[in-house]
Amino acid sequence: MIKKGFTLVELLAVIVILAVIMLAAGQNVFKILDDAEKGAFKTEFIDFLNAAQLASQMDVMNGKITASSPTKCYSYQDLTQTYGYYDAKDGYNGSVKVTYKNGSYTITGWMNSTKYIINEKDQNVTTDTDIQQSNGATASTSCGS
Repeated sequence: MIKKGFTLVELLAVIVILAVIMLAAGQNVFKILDDAEKGAFKTEFIDFLNAAQLASQMDVMNGKITASSPTKCYSYQDLTQTYGYYDAKDGYNGSVKVTYKNGSYTITGWMNSTKYIINEKDQNVTTDTDIQQSNGATASTSCGS
């Protein structure tokens, strides 16, 4: 009588092989997810800086930023509530310092989420060196002061 099927040893071997593959792949999946979260935070930071630049352009046109007072600090609340140029996100906070001189802008920002933080960076922020785990720290809401 011929029986068809797998032996217990064959089934265990397949399970062990699949477990090893899952362990190896799992580490890469978590790194990919972390990199994606950092990338999303970086994009939010750049959007935050762009919102501050837009607000400062309006302030230059309205005479709130002048040659005698070329620097202005925009808090997260300013850009989300007062100006409405940036959509508020839960757990985010920070500020942006904008200096307008001779027709050009210098923009520096501070921002944190519940997981990441960026301190005193411009739009050239890079994921590897500038975005850190916040570990409960919060970014400046008064432009580094």
